[in-house]
Amino acid sequence: MNSPIAIIDARSPQHAFETLAKRFKVIPFLAENTTYAAIAGHPDVFISQGDTTVIAPNTPENVRKHIPSFLVGTTPVGSILQDSTPYNCVVTETYIIHKHGFTDKKILEQNPNKTYISVPQAYTRCNLLEIAPNVFITSDKGIHNVLTQNNLECLFVHPEGIELPPYKYGFIGGCMGKFDNTIFINGSLSTHSEGEIIRSFIKKHSLETVELHDGNLYDGGGIIFISRQHCNRTAPNT
Repeated sequence: MNSPIAIIDARSPQHAFETLAKRFKVIPFLAENTTYAAIAGHPDVFISQGDTTVIAPNTPENVRKHIPSFLVGTTPVGSILQDSTPYNCVVTETYIIHKHGFTDKKILEQNPNKTYISVPQAYTRCNLLEIAPNVFITSDKGIHNVLTQNNLECLFVHPEGIELPPYKYGFIGGCMGKFDNTIFINGSLSTHSEGEIIRSFIKKHSLETVELHDGNLYDGGGIIFISRQHCNRTAPNT
């Protein structure tokens, strides 16, 4: 039986790979010469997860061959804001959360009955993770304001202290991924000024945390997990 898959920025600290490898088949992600160098290793820039996984046409072949069930979106990822964000939305059981006008149309076609919540930040998934149904963590004030106005529970975390070279800081969503009842974190919460608040918020919702290494939180474009059940499906990859 296949192991579940974890897709993570190839530039993440080595110990992150070693920790994930205890439970997952780990796929390093790096799409060079496609978009900004800082986000070229970010799987959430190329892969959108919801009821259906939708990937950018220029997702690297060495990654896509490990994704057993997906549809190909219409927009190749590029190096300007408009074309580096079409897949960077958050799709939940109820909502598509993204900046209006930036979402790849294949994602919209696959989720016709979900409510679209427009937020001011096009790099939505980088800044936002749903940890439980209608419960979120974000590092963007605009996203936080919109979600709370929609009566959704959302913890705001200051992005200072999150690494995203060469920028001053990265975003909290890019440090995290969820698999089953566990939030995996690319770094140690102890290095962040609000680490204990984050840890308590996650625990409040009956979730576990696994910190992949002891260094600073690293924004690697999230950690994308594909479950064992999906690994046994044939890919409708057109």
